[in-house]
Amino acid sequence: MPRVSASTKAEHRERLLSAAAAEFAAKGLDGARVDDISVAAGLAKGTIYNYFDSKADVFRAVIEAWSSRTEEVRGEIDDEAPVEDQLRSILEADMQVTGEIEEFARTAFREVLTASPEELADLLPSWDPVDAEIQRVVENAQAAGELRSDRSSIELTRFLLSLTNGMLLEHWFPDSDLTLEEIPELVLDYYLDGARTR
Repeated sequence: MPRVSASTKAEHRERLLSAAAAEFAAKGLDGARVDDISVAAGLAKGTIYNYFDSKADVFRAVIEAWSSRTEEVRGEIDDEAPVEDQLRSILEADMQVTGEIEEFARTAFREVLTASPEELADLLPSWDPVDAEIQRVVENAQAAGELRSDRSSIELTRFLLSLTNGMLLEHWFPDSDLTLEEIPELVLDYYLDGARTR
């Protein structure tokens, strides 16, 4: 049997991730079927196991791809820029990518909100790259005196993430007029009002 080239493997993996995002968006983590993901990607049943160990592993990989895409859209952050501009660049990139995969994003939020503590501990690290970048910006802003230092960088990061996630949920409520594009400015207004040095 001929060996599959690295470029073909990369292409298959991307197709599987795209098909998985659609399958999870339609059926949730529990209802999704790995064979359906393989077939939707144009591959044979079971092919997915050449790339991922389990359905949960595929789900985490889709979230990780979301984080990677957010970093790609955002580009480099200017560490010399005011904290507001740095955080805005992260939030705007996140909302842009969330819009690209919005149905999967809704599913990911639902899975996190209904996960057991063990499942949650397994899922949350998938978002670590974006969360870590926010915490780095917060720490730098605290060191520069832009953000208050009576709260830890972890607390201030979680406060920003909670505001962002709350605004996303508001966006998804029926009859909401809040757009993804409006979320970064609203979050920054509320966040900086409480987080700036007093």
